[in-house]
Amino acid sequence: MKETTENPHILKGNVMAARRKQVSPIESLVLLLWLIIEAIIILIIRIIKFLYDLITFFASKYKLKSGNNFFKTYFNKGNYGEFVLYRKMIHLLGKESVLTNVYLENKNTDTTEIDVLAVSTKGIYVFEMKNFAGYIYGSDQDQNWTQVLNRWSKHQFYNPLRQNYAHTKAVELFLEISKESIVPMVVFSNRSKLSKIDVKEHHNVFQYKEAVKFVKKNEKKGMDILSLQQKQDFVIRLLDRCNMSEEIKQKHIDDVKALQNKVV
Repeated sequence: MKETTENPHILKGNVMAARRKQVSPIESLVLLLWLIIEAIIILIIRIIKFLYDLITFFASKYKLKSGNNFFKTYFNKGNYGEFVLYRKMIHLLGKESVLTNVYLENKNTDTTEIDVLAVSTKGIYVFEMKNFAGYIYGSDQDQNWTQVLNRWSKHQFYNPLRQNYAHTKAVELFLEISKESIVPMVVFSNRSKLSKIDVKEHHNVFQYKEAVKFVKKNEKKGMDILSLQQKQDFVIRLLDRCNMSEEIKQKHIDDVKALQNKVV
């Protein structure tokens, strides 16, 4: 019977590979220190971001206008998205020109709630904010749109174009102005993917960063639609519809749920 012997070159290569796989104590220590430093850096960044959110929350008068406290805003995904959009808009348009959680009379429910509203001489921006991630599917005509995070996680939500249409009509009626004075905008977070939606350009459906660019461009190149006096008067009238009582807020929530159940 023949004896089988390993090729000495192969044997030598296996030994060298095994040695390379072995990690020295010093290398292990360096790796551990790097992981610790990385974790500390991430923690510091999060603390700085938290403090920035806390300071700007009170400096921006968001609590006064929305009625929401800091923790209710910070730990609620929807509220936080509205706050981030509000904060950016006051940076672009001024603190006194931007309102949030505006409650106006509505056709299908007693009231409709506008997430963020900004008054400018270029028009009245009416925002519907969706702080969603993942792929977004939907069209102008769909009753509901769909958020897809992965094959196991899908979520349907009411067509935001229809939702914001109700908002713009309420603004028209309340301020007694034409629809040409209003700039409707549906804003999704930068973590969303909007390549799957099928909507006309004039509906202004954007990621957050693109929405900011749109407002900047409109403020720079757009025509004046409102006078400064009109702007001031509208802000005063709309301020009275912010920070409504908890009873009105709950009534709005109940009305929306009842309407959605009726549609389904």
